[in-house]
Amino acid sequence: MKSLPEKVQAVKRVYTRLDKEIYAMQQSSGLHCLSGCGECCKKPDIECTPLEFLPLALELYDEGRAEQAWEELQNQHNNLCYVFRPHVTNFGGLCNAYPNRGLICRLFGFTARTNKEGQRELVTCKFIKEEQAQAFIKVTEELKAGKKIPVMSEYYTRLTSIDPTLAEFYPINQAIQKALEVVMHYYAYRRRRKKT
Repeated sequence: MKSLPEKVQAVKRVYTRLDKEIYAMQQSSGLHCLSGCGECCKKPDIECTPLEFLPLALELYDEGRAEQAWEELQNQHNNLCYVFRPHVTNFGGLCNAYPNRGLICRLFGFTARTNKEGQRELVTCKFIKEEQAQAFIKVTEELKAGKKIPVMSEYYTRLTSIDPTLAEFYPINQAIQKALEVVMHYYAYRRRRKKT
């Protein structure tokens, strides 16, 4: 069984691989998020797993902010992601924990899902579809022709294999809170020897 720091490193390895694949897809397609957008983060019903937020929870613990974050989440009355800062930009907002954002945050926009006919289709937002219509159409056609891009379900399978007990889906803030609980519980009787 993996220790908590080993799980965090395993999650980060999945993210590193995904980020490289998404970067390659963006470079070849020309698709990109609009600067300062954050509109996808405003969706109130985002669901994810505690596992994908273990790196964030461990960073908050290392910074001495885990208990404060847990309490803020406990008392938060809106459904927006805890680390999302709306209205920071003129357009939508920014993530306050971008390097430690969850898997769902990384996947949306530049990955594919498999539809009921077994075909892969790009999962992206209306802004990319409208503002970058030619690139979107090109990627859609390339997918039909067999182009490989990251697939959401494959990355969730990779992540789940790290610790299936932490792979249950919750509303995003509840998932972050549960990740914090895992970290705080783990270190309740252990000393954190080094930051990873």
